[in-house]
Amino acid sequence: MISTLILKIKMLKISTFNIQNDYKFYNKNKSLEIIAFLKKNNIDILGLQEVNKKINRDLEEELEKINYTMQGEYRFRIRYLLNKINEKVPVITNRKVIDTHTYQLPFLPNPLRRIVTKVIISYKDKIISIYNTHLDFLFESVKKRELKKLYDLIKKDSNLIILMGDFNLKNNKEIFNKFEELLRKRNIYRVELKEKTLKSSKYKREIDHIFLSKEIRLLEKEVIKDIGVSDHYPVLISVEI
Repeated sequence: MISTLILKIKMLKISTFNIQNDYKFYNKNKSLEIIAFLKKNNIDILGLQEVNKKINRDLEEELEKINYTMQGEYRFRIRYLLNKINEKVPVITNRKVIDTHTYQLPFLPNPLRRIVTKVIISYKDKIISIYNTHLDFLFESVKKRELKKLYDLIKKDSNLIILMGDFNLKNNKEIFNKFEELLRKRNIYRVELKEKTLKSSKYKREIDHIFLSKEIRLLEKEVIKDIGVSDHYPVLISVEI
């Protein structure tokens, strides 16, 4: 767990978590476990992936009780016709939200549209842009185009940056390394974990990543392994700005 000494520093706690779309078998206990994870770790910014209509409804109801908001749109606008596969990649936060927008990412030939949610918050005297996404899992050519779109969005952004999500890419992939290098040139670094975040992975390499502007100082990092609601482990970090 994040140390009690670190908790005394004024900081932000950030997490990314692919919660697994189990639409057919979902029940509210899953939503309550995610809320418990949020509260137990005093998380300020939580990026979720694979959020379907059922869990979105329950999460919104519970988040309202504890003064958090959930920002982000579904991948398809005709959401009631595609409930099972229609997902959000929302940003949940207890901080003041200035603006939010959901962008489309390249996705063809995969029929599942991919998106990135951008949320701008105010923290202390800083303005921070949070990007949360979930990239394609089938085609490397599609991932390459999605990474380009992400970079194009970020390079136009003058705010501090937090980028997170399920990239479906490990750091031994050339296209991911090139993307990471582009971000480094813009003074944005990746939080290196050297731990698997997909439970079924054979190797200690994460596919769920968090990137931070250099002005955001990493204090602690952890892969949480005591939560069983998904086929992924959440990543939890503490930062100081």
